Amino acid sequence: MDASYAKVYAEIARNTNTFNLGDEETWRQIYEPFIPERPRNVFVVRDQRYGPAERNTLDVYYPCDDSTTGKPVLAFFHEGGFFSGDKQWSERYWGNIGNYFAQQGMVVVIANHQLVPFSKNEPPGSDKDATSIKYPAGADDVQLVREWVYHKISRPESGSGSVDKVVLFGHSSGGAHVAMNLYAAGDSQRKLPRPGIFPPVAGVIYLSVPFWYDRNRPIRQKILQRYYGSDSEEIWGPRSVLGLFQRLPDDSPVLDAIKLPTFIGTVKWEVDEAFDAAIDFLKAYRERCRPAGTNAIFHILDKHNHLSNVLSIGTKDTAQATVLRDFIRSCTTPAAEGSINAKI
Repeated sequence: MDASYAKVYAEIARNTNTFNLGDEETWRQIYEPFIPERPRNVFVVRDQRYGPAERNTLDVYYPCDDSTTGKPVLAFFHEGGFFSGDKQWSERYWGNIGNYFAQQGMVVVIANHQLVPFSKNEPPGSDKDATSIKYPAGADDVQLVREWVYHKISRPESGSGSVDKVVLFGHSSGGAHVAMNLYAAGDSQRKLPRPGIFPPVAGVIYLSVPFWYDRNRPIRQKILQRYYGSDSEEIWGPRSVLGLFQRLPDDSPVLDAIKLPTFIGTVKWEVDEAFDAAIDFLKAYRERCRPAGTNAIFHILDKHNHLSNVLSIGTKDTAQATVLRDFIRSCTTPAAEGSINAKI
């Protein structure tokens, strides 16, 4: 790794786990020069509509020099604190996710989802609460993306992916929406259209996800008020990721760790809310998942912070990308083909 990366790591260490509103742009600008130009062997299909909302669009990346069918599929949902973010955040983000994993032989879907209206310059008494999207809008968007993938990803013009090899990948708030979708049966007030995991999911990746919330943060209080209708823990607690997971029916298929492999990723310099919640969720996972005593894959990435982990994907800093690539392959490769499983 060259000296430029050493300077970035030093800056991350200097800031430790401090992450404030607006810092996402600072870190993007730091990392963007490390992302190469879009490779010529990756084809991109932009702005495919998957639902009725304005932000219900997605992009598809796939290798144009690979004509094989049944490719693994990675569906990525971006961060943004529930109120910001975009699949085309900049010229190179989140194309770094699509380009890197497409070069690994996968079809990659990068989706927008609905956002809670919020501005750091918002005046007191703003009436945005009345027009805010409400829970479970983000989770429902994830479901619509999964259904789009199920119906269209196997087509040649969508990369010839396999509907049985779909891995969901969410970073920060995007991961919370993914989890709230998968664990929706934990909400007794929701009537789901059908039981089981449908469309199929081969695995799930959570990176730096707020499985629970720190309502003492003023910005989090405002988002909770708008998304859940209240910042009272009695209201949002049961509908947080951890709350939904703890209330899943005992026979829920998402509690089968063999059928739904789960990767929980965090970083050395993680924000307190995300790290503390990850530990609580990991404990709940072990207590509830089958077979008894099963752990999720839990990984702490050295040298990185809440955002630099995903920003590094596609750069020469391959630590995060390699771990995720190997997990995806473990979820989507038949046991007979897997080098480890084949030896057992």
